[in-house]
Amino acid sequence: MRVNLKISYISFMIQLDEDTRRRLRKLQKTNKDKTIFVKVTVLLMLDQGFSPEAIANSLGIDESTLFRYQSTFKDNGLDSYLGNRYVAYSGKLSQEQETLLVQELTDNLYISSKEVAEYIWHTFSVEYTSKGVVKLLHRLGFVYKKTVAVPSKGDAEAQRKFLEEFQALMDGLSPSEVVYFNDGVHPQHNTRPDYGWIPKGKTFEMPSNPGRRRINLNGALNAQDVTDIVVREDDRVNAQSVMKLWDTLQERNPGKTIHNICDNAPYYHSRKIKDYLEANPLVKIIYLPAYSPNLNLIERLWKFLRKQVTSYYFYEHYAEFRQAILDFFQQIKNYKTELESLLTLKFRVVPPA
Repeated sequence: MRVNLKISYISFMIQLDEDTRRRLRKLQKTNKDKTIFVKVTVLLMLDQGFSPEAIANSLGIDESTLFRYQSTFKDNGLDSYLGNRYVAYSGKLSQEQETLLVQELTDNLYISSKEVAEYIWHTFSVEYTSKGVVKLLHRLGFVYKKTVAVPSKGDAEAQRKFLEEFQALMDGLSPSEVVYFNDGVHPQHNTRPDYGWIPKGKTFEMPSNPGRRRINLNGALNAQDVTDIVVREDDRVNAQSVMKLWDTLQERNPGKTIHNICDNAPYYHSRKIKDYLEANPLVKIIYLPAYSPNLNLIERLWKFLRKQVTSYYFYEHYAEFRQAILDFFQQIKNYKTELESLLTLKFRVVPPA
């Protein structure tokens, strides 16, 4: 004998809050379990005012099953209706709670999903597994990556003033003037471990060298031409190597005023450099604010050099390592497109940590 389930249309309807609707819609789209899909869709259709008969016909279930689903949800709530593991997958936090979580993770560094789970529990009394937190963070737009070191003693106001003066210099630059960013770099003959796509549960081992031998380079990068790079190899980077570098710049730019933007390494302030500048009035020096490598354009070139030559490659012999670096600069025009994207005159002011 069939039970008559033609109950009142009004009494059969349910009304969901917006957070529950959001969670159910997401679960409806992402969960592959057919039973869960049907149970979720039942609630959403009831919330939208569909009749029991229309719901049963649409989902291919009988009305007794539909009545049981509706009764279980109303009596026991969503967690019991679907099971905790399904509710957790669709997201346990309200929109407001997710907004607060995003702000917390933007302002403060959490180094593990376990720490984030603990914060969620203590703040919202909502329990997440570490795996669940990872899924949540990915959905909220977070990725797990390296932090970036910035100077802790940088003077933001001094950096802003420098950038204003630099922009004024570039805006008023005449054809008889050129601007170079100067710096030294000392790549070490060794492999630099870095990120890469590696099978889960596996390691990717790269051989390394036991020594600490370096190549000492002193370079200058044209602010207006990313392929106009002058690099000298020297035993040491000091006042003598700087003067030789500037001699080369004068040979390359005869009759032009050369503005050299430099950091505050002691040799740039030495008596020898001051004497050189007095004897070569077309050579000028502009000092960066203290602790401001973020404003030295050539620092980005050194980073690109490491990526292309030293970070992922093993050179058994120093001679091979040295030649690879020198070849990089000799073939610099091959990287023009990448360098034009990387070496733009856009700088970020770094305030004190």
